[in-house]
Amino acid sequence: MTRRHPLTVLTASIAIGIGTAALLSACSGSDTPEPTRSATTTRSATPTATPTPSATPTAPATTAPSADPTGSADDGTGQGTGNGSGVENPDTVDYAAVTKQGLAAAGGGTVVSLAGSGDNWTVVVAGPDGSLTQSVVSATLDRVTSGPFPKDSDAATKAANTARAAALKVDAAAAAAKAATNAVSGTLASLQLGGSGSAPTWTAKVTMDGATRSVTVNGVTGAATAS
Repeated sequence: MTRRHPLTVLTASIAIGIGTAALLSACSGSDTPEPTRSATTTRSATPTATPTPSATPTAPATTAPSADPTGSADDGTGQGTGNGSGVENPDTVDYAAVTKQGLAAAGGGTVVSLAGSGDNWTVVVAGPDGSLTQSVVSATLDRVTSGPFPKDSDAATKAANTARAAALKVDAAAAAAKAATNAVSGTLASLQLGGSGSAPTWTAKVTMDGATRSVTVNGVTGAATAS
């Protein structure tokens, strides 16, 4: 009878044990499924900040200009607009001062017309070539308040103005005083130079008790005649 070697039996047992372990390992498996991950990840929305309305800009307060702190008074010199004296009907009118302001505004010449009432008087001056310049003078302020402005005139009128001015001996201020005080006791409304180059004549309109009278003043002798 053949006897087996003990080492051979041990080796065969080990081999059988390893094979059995391998077979059991292959047959066994985990029945637990792998966890499924979502393809997309949901993120919480970022809150949008609500803008705070800006405050409405406040316009700067407007400060009214204060009165002249110096309290300087109008001395009546130079040109200007309006009657700053507040006097509409002065008691008396200095015709010499009114005509002087009109002449200064025109740059010289001869006053050929004067018209107005109360404080405002329109003065028309004929220059050396007979052209006319017009200004408005305040009798109270003794100043020009409007103008001077050129006044249209044709060649014949310019020539006549030049001739009459050359022969004139009684100026507008003197004629106005004679017409309003010597000939008729009233208020002068207008004065106009006319006549010819050899015999210039002033024609004045004077109001008295609501009526208007005409006064003629000789431009050479100064004699006044009312009609």
